[in-house]
Amino acid sequence: MAKKRIGIVGAGVNGTSIAAACAARGHEVMLFDSGLAFAETSRKSSRMLHGGIRYLEQGHFGLVREALLERDEWQQLAPDATRVERFFFPIYGDSPRGRLVLYSGATLYQWLAGRFSVGKSCLHSVAEVTKAFPGLRSTGLRGAVSYCDVVMNDEDLAQTLVEEAKHRGVSLHEHTPISRIDTTGFLDINGTLQKFDRVINAAGPWASSLLERSGISSAFELEHVRGSHLILRVDLKHALVFQTAADQRIVFAIPIGQGRTLFGTTEHAHDLAEPIVCSEQEIDYLLAIYNQYMTHQIDRSDIESSYSGVRPIVRRRSESLSNISAASRDSEIEIIDQLINVFGGKWTSARRLGSKVASLTD
Repeated sequence: MAKKRIGIVGAGVNGTSIAAACAARGHEVMLFDSGLAFAETSRKSSRMLHGGIRYLEQGHFGLVREALLERDEWQQLAPDATRVERFFFPIYGDSPRGRLVLYSGATLYQWLAGRFSVGKSCLHSVAEVTKAFPGLRSTGLRGAVSYCDVVMNDEDLAQTLVEEAKHRGVSLHEHTPISRIDTTGFLDINGTLQKFDRVINAAGPWASSLLERSGISSAFELEHVRGSHLILRVDLKHALVFQTAADQRIVFAIPIGQGRTLFGTTEHAHDLAEPIVCSEQEIDYLLAIYNQYMTHQIDRSDIESSYSGVRPIVRRRSESLSNISAASRDSEIEIIDQLINVFGGKWTSARRLGSKVASLTD
């Protein structure tokens, strides 16, 4: 295999995973980011390595199955930065999804994981769920369904991936914006053109705008979705998953230690020209959901901090996207001469995506 010089734009989880995989194949790899590695979307997630139980509702069984297998790989790679958590769906008389639907979905989720399952899905009585969550509203409660998934320490896991890439010989260049790319293998780095055998555009939410700036047409485009989370001064024994009747979404409440809970996420269309911050409306939305289900009411004084990230949802230009919440988080790879564009994706599938893209560089 001939050694090639590869330039990668975007040092998030996808770009870093691709870089490490390319270097493992013997290539010379340079990884560029306009800011710090993992500073944007990859550090603004719900901190879960999961198959995406909610995608079962849209019939994305293959995507879920693949992600569940990849979830196990993360546990093997970084056992100290991952942990198994039990998630409880409390069920009320007015819940959009009842006991049968949720238990069937949770059981299917466990079954799809096969021997890589991290715990049994269970059906719980009212007494069992109120014992586990004394602060849960009991009026109208019909019980709960629970399933197991994996939560990560994203800061530690990001550091593990960066160190792995550097160990394999990747040259990381932070605070190095790429103004233009070229299908023949050129990158415009601070006004200087550098030639590579392959250029990989893994700029996440900014992948399409980089192409537009470079005058390159693509068969794909991105919808940008802002997801915001709150860090609450709330102590939970296990994770909760709340169903929202108004928009049919689910919101996670995940204990993260030291009496704190990660609560989110929201889903709003986002203009990349605007600041990526949690809006007042999103704060009101999340607090209202929490207070709807918990007896101890909270307000802004119970918020330790908040953060927001923009997720790229990929679609073909010939297709329309009517429901952002129902859209698949799957990725797409596009090859245009010496340029490889990587669109979409998520934490759980990043390493397998990295291997797939690296195999295209030989």
